[in-house]
Amino acid sequence: MNAINKVAIYVRVSTNVQAEEGYSIDEQIDKLKSYCQIKDWTVYDVYKDGGFSGGNINRPALEKMIIDAKKKRFDTVLVYKLDRLSRSQKDTLFLIEDVFSKNDISFLSLQENFDTSTPFGKALVGLLSVFAQLEREQIKERMQLGMIGRAKSGKPMMFTNVSFGYTYSPKTQQLTINQAEAVIVKQIFNEFLGGMSPLRLMAYLNENNILRNGKEWNYQGIQRILRNPVYIGKIKYNNVIYPGLHEPIIDEESYYKAQKLLDARQDEMRIKGKNRQFKAKYMLSGTAKCGYCGAPLRIKIGNKRLDGTRLKVYQCCNRYPRKYAVVTYNDNKKCNSGNYQKEDLEQYVIAEIRKLQLKPEKIDKLFNKVSKIDTVQINKQIASIDNKINRLNDLYLNDMIDIDKLKADAEKFKEQKRVLEKELDKDLKIQEQEKNKEDFKKTIGFKDVTKLDYEEQSFIVKSLIDKILVKKGFIKILWKI
Repeated sequence: MNAINKVAIYVRVSTNVQAEEGYSIDEQIDKLKSYCQIKDWTVYDVYKDGGFSGGNINRPALEKMIIDAKKKRFDTVLVYKLDRLSRSQKDTLFLIEDVFSKNDISFLSLQENFDTSTPFGKALVGLLSVFAQLEREQIKERMQLGMIGRAKSGKPMMFTNVSFGYTYSPKTQQLTINQAEAVIVKQIFNEFLGGMSPLRLMAYLNENNILRNGKEWNYQGIQRILRNPVYIGKIKYNNVIYPGLHEPIIDEESYYKAQKLLDARQDEMRIKGKNRQFKAKYMLSGTAKCGYCGAPLRIKIGNKRLDGTRLKVYQCCNRYPRKYAVVTYNDNKKCNSGNYQKEDLEQYVIAEIRKLQLKPEKIDKLFNKVSKIDTVQINKQIASIDNKINRLNDLYLNDMIDIDKLKADAEKFKEQKRVLEKELDKDLKIQEQEKNKEDFKKTIGFKDVTKLDYEEQSFIVKSLIDKILVKKGFIKILWKI
């Protein structure tokens, strides 16, 4: 055995529970310093990791000790017990063989009474590491069983990422409805069941300043709301759904209708590569909007004239508010916009489409140039973050970390996830734009739009145009780009 001159003491606890059982930082330090004093060894430094699990080596004090070890600032590492260094066989052997031994540093454990400078010590380290790993696997198995039991009892599984629309009480371990958020959840389901796509729904909520915890919605957030069975009073764990104890926000009929619509949209996008076109009686129905208040324009049919015909005009729904007025615009107050003759407005739109047909090079200018995004890598990172949040919940359930640490660590992970999800939103928009551009060009190059019948013209309009804003003496076409 080499002479010991400088000792690095390493101590760790992961929870208050361990501290109460005799593993506190101060107790470990006292025992280890006393041992060094008896042996007449010099303590170079004490490396302390409080509140860190031994399941990995991502610990600040341990990382600093590794750096100092590589600089050979001490010749021995001393711990109170082997599992204070690590509970993972792989990490333990890495530290002993690839960090300590490579830098001529011995490793000693006080409780097990061995050191790695002897053959017996090396063999014993390997053996004890195997048992430490076995113990960890048993803990994980108990955690898994505990989580399944919790789900079967109807209790929520996530405490740091509580579903929007609910509040979690650590005291009762139950979800209660957050009334303000529940209104938005209901609106999301109602708008989706009314025909609004998740992407358009996301834009609609953000444009109208209907936010989530003060932040804008993203596509994944809308999808999670629509897919989450928590809103019908269920608990989901490991893709198995259990009855919950909390009050539902959405009725089951609406929820399962939404699931069918989501599945149908996925199938349609996969098979056809595009959304089913909306079918309406009039060319600009659902597309023309009031330039004053934003409400849809509807067709108003006048009284029969002497020649037997009736005048048809596009008119703002809020001009005469009633049961089909759009209450989300202008507080449902009367809009003083005028009437727009059906033929004049439709012919103007057709003429604008014809201009693009005659000069197709203008189409590229409508579309912004964007860079591709590595969605595979981003999805892997999101999955990794989800696993970390799940592990935090497991640790909290088993009293291995307290609620404050749970919230603090989980918030950091959630912020990372939000940043990544924004990147995925960008990719969705890029994909949609690229697809729209190809569809746009194919549709524009179909036939001379002025020579098509009314139904065909209506199809072209709805394929190319997202929205038409109409005011007196002003028309603005927003293309699907």
